[in-house]
Amino acid sequence: MSTEKQRPQRLRRRLFDILERDLPGDHIADAVHYFLIATVLLSVTGAVLATVPSLALREKWWFHWGEFTALVAFTVEYGARLWVAPEHPLRRQLPPLVARAHYAVTVPALIDLAAILPWLISLTTELDVHALLVLRLVRFLKLARYSSGFNALYLAVRRERYALLSCFIILCAGVLIAATAMYLTERDVQPDKFGSIPEAMWWAITTLTTVGYGDVVPVTTSGRVIGALTMVSGLVMLALPIAIIASSFSEVIAKHNFVVTFSMISRLPPFSDLDAPVLGDILPLLNSRSFDRGHQVVRRGESTAHLFVVLQGRLEMEGETGFRALGPGDVFGLLPGHTKASPVPVRAVVKSKILAIEENELHMLALRHPAVIGRLSAAARDRDADDTG
Repeated sequence: MSTEKQRPQRLRRRLFDILERDLPGDHIADAVHYFLIATVLLSVTGAVLATVPSLALREKWWFHWGEFTALVAFTVEYGARLWVAPEHPLRRQLPPLVARAHYAVTVPALIDLAAILPWLISLTTELDVHALLVLRLVRFLKLARYSSGFNALYLAVRRERYALLSCFIILCAGVLIAATAMYLTERDVQPDKFGSIPEAMWWAITTLTTVGYGDVVPVTTSGRVIGALTMVSGLVMLALPIAIIASSFSEVIAKHNFVVTFSMISRLPPFSDLDAPVLGDILPLLNSRSFDRGHQVVRRGESTAHLFVVLQGRLEMEGETGFRALGPGDVFGLLPGHTKASPVPVRAVVKSKILAIEENELHMLALRHPAVIGRLSAAARDRDADDTG
């Protein structure tokens, strides 16, 4: 009886692994992953081309069958993700219904729902499903789940959210000042366009953002001087957020060769069975690196200020007693409170993925979660004990 009860849970766990594509070498997960990407691209392309009257795609039977197939695939995916939601490391401690409710209100789940919403509405109402074209194009956002570029951009914006908020406040202040100055200067000359500060704000925002529609322009000399100053100020105000996002995005790309998820790290022995808040604190500290076969992770005599955890693949460490193999979950490198020993060379035997934590962030982790550092130290001691044994 217990085996029968465990069977649905094992099936749910397996389906979760397939949808998340976190297990290395899982060809079924890879096939599902690329099938969903291809379905999204074909569906969005069809939705766009369907608006071209000369193509008359809506009259083609194969177009309707393709649309129906995509909707069935997206519906099955949405239902499957709801079912496996309790398997996520952040929701494993919650009752299944609560875990599914928490997942249903996340941004990825809402995007998945919006992708199938036109079909659901057409089944229950007489509304023309083609009128919901905008919702059909939302399917393109589903690619964010599969794209490391989207994730890198999200991390870059999230890291600099306070700086970007400051830039937005500065932009609002610039709009208000420019609109007020133009209102005082042009209100008597162009009362229909600058008769109030809110009306003048339209000119201010189009000028500061360098769009310049030309529908509203100053005609007085002082107004033109204010307009010139506003244009120059707009270049500075736009350059600030662009530079902030570009710098942050470049840094994120340099630190992350691939996306690291909660499911990935929760499978590693040093991080298994950790509470969701602890995993949430650890995840931003992890820098991801990929190494091809034969590449050196640590060179002989090279000073390293990182702690490394093997995520995938196999590495080879040269020690005093010979070579030792390192696999998923093995720890090497720097640990807080440990004397910095002379680094030993480590190279990738096969293509491998490694997680790294910088020294300063490692010390912060030791202060906030000493138990995690204890696990990492224990893993390193076990490795050294095996090496000497």
